[in-house]
Amino acid sequence: MALSFVVVLAAGCYSSHDRTGEVDDSSASDVAEAPISSQFTTARDRERRAERDELLDPNQDGWQTEAFADQATKQLKQLGKWIAAGKKLSAKRLAKIADEKYRSPPLRPRDLEEVYSGPLLTVHRSAGSAAAAAEAAAVSATQADASDTATYHGPDGFAQALAELLTGLDASADPQVAVKVVFVDVADGAHGTTIYWQAAAETATGHAQHTATWQCKWTAPEADQPPRLLNVRVVEYEETRLDRGEQGKLFADYTESALGNQESYRRQLLFGNHHWGSLLDRTLGLRLRGLRGLAVGDVNADGLDDVYVCEPGGLPNLLYLQMPDGSFRDVSRSAGVDFLDPASSALFVDFDNDGDQDLVVASPTAITILSNNGQGIFAIRTLLDGGEAFQPTAVDYDSDGDLDLYIIMYEPFGHEDTVVAGVPIAIPYHDANNGKPNVLYRNDGNWKFTDVTSEVGLDENNQKFSLAATWEDFDLDGDQDLYVANDFGRNNLYRFDSETGRFDDIAGDAGVEDMSTGMSASFGDFDRDGWPDLYVANMWSSAGNRITYQRQFRTPAENVVKSQFQYMARGNSLFSNAKDGRFRDLSLPAGVTMGRWAWGSVFADLNNDGWEDILVANGYVTGSDSGDL
Repeated sequence: MALSFVVVLAAGCYSSHDRTGEVDDSSASDVAEAPISSQFTTARDRERRAERDELLDPNQDGWQTEAFADQATKQLKQLGKWIAAGKKLSAKRLAKIADEKYRSPPLRPRDLEEVYSGPLLTVHRSAGSAAAAAEAAAVSATQADASDTATYHGPDGFAQALAELLTGLDASADPQVAVKVVFVDVADGAHGTTIYWQAAAETATGHAQHTATWQCKWTAPEADQPPRLLNVRVVEYEETRLDRGEQGKLFADYTESALGNQESYRRQLLFGNHHWGSLLDRTLGLRLRGLRGLAVGDVNADGLDDVYVCEPGGLPNLLYLQMPDGSFRDVSRSAGVDFLDPASSALFVDFDNDGDQDLVVASPTAITILSNNGQGIFAIRTLLDGGEAFQPTAVDYDSDGDLDLYIIMYEPFGHEDTVVAGVPIAIPYHDANNGKPNVLYRNDGNWKFTDVTSEVGLDENNQKFSLAATWEDFDLDGDQDLYVANDFGRNNLYRFDSETGRFDDIAGDAGVEDMSTGMSASFGDFDRDGWPDLYVANMWSSAGNRITYQRQFRTPAENVVKSQFQYMARGNSLFSNAKDGRFRDLSLPAGVTMGRWAWGSVFADLNNDGWEDILVANGYVTGSDSGDL
């Protein structure tokens, strides 16, 4: 049983009114205060914002489905704000959300079954969720009708159903709520949506969360009246509870206690993009998209893992040695690794087989390879062409006893035909082939590395916007194969033939091209059958799921192109090794596609029960601007 970790964002703002009172203060309390930055905008700034708002208004270009999705989303987010603020969910208040004709079965199903129980975590699901989800896949949202099984009627019934739903959280603090409209159907006077509903709260002993898929039917919006719910059909429902007991939190933020006494942490790492963006010259290589990595390894052979932090141009990279008490000490300068070049990522690995961890740092200026003297002091040995190096990986691909180096390059920044205002232009967007070729460097000893990319066949399909690479003997033939996750299109699976010494891209035949927005890839045996399986992180998009299924989306396009865009919006992918050189896509039945805007993922047995779980890192760089993505 794989654990599910979901970060739920607070949906609303708080009111100073009595939380249990009947005062209808939604118009005042539910409007967030404008960010300070907006109070100092110029007339031209306001004009540009108005132009942007008009451009993004779906009513301006005939997207009635998106206009309705916006209205339904506002209604659901209003409900989430009331819940988060502890408002009393009375029939009077909920009459703004639910129509007098509202009918539905329980929002918290009564047939919950325990599907997992461990020392800390318990998971319950609706016994009918799987069957209902399968049935719902063939039924549009407008066809969903809960009236025949309804037990709750009108705003009063909706209030009662919500109260029962929230008792499942047993919250000692106000819940946090998030909603996403993932499908919309406006046809023949009917208005339907499919939504993802998530709510979470701290409890007296830990944490509780429920996740559901609702099919909703709405009234038609009117000029002075938003749509209201007519019925809700729950097609999937899961309830998780974490009981910390005496063990405290499952995870705890250790950053301050580990690094807080270091000047470089206080002076450098505590400040965000906006701070450094106002101080550093962009010619130094400063890029504010958060694409910086780190490396972990024991550099001084004391049995404790140390951390190397990559920084943007103009800020020194940092090497922190771990102390026996769990704190860290900054030794960047004395170790000779405080480079000011923009660094994208790094890797600790033993290139010369002397038993200590050497270091490779990827940067647009150069790929820097450094030797370790065994005590954590480094010396530059080799400089390879940077070429916008993005991520290094190491593997002994040719089984000659030393580690070789494979470099992900991503996009060719600075090329006028590929980049506009620093943003890559993928051509075509859904299947791009104008990225920077990745490079395999063979380790020939004595710190000499030779580019053998073409020689070994890795130049095949090698102009992608690559973001991650991982090595694994997926076919169990004794040599290492390579999977590359690419942004804007198809991924690569290069199978290595040790007899010929060459790689072949078999991703299409193996069923793992995963034509999406590849961000990371991880191998692990999740079903414990002895064969490596594959999980790929992509960008799940609620807007993409809605829009790509609409009739007017890319009307002249062939169905195959539409299906490719629909796949791009689907999210993450889980592939089970079929043991015959191919994989089976189990993403949907396993319920692992929705990882939000996922950047990284990894298989890990988080609860030590012998089964590989999946941890997904997600999010994006945000700011105070109300128009920020």
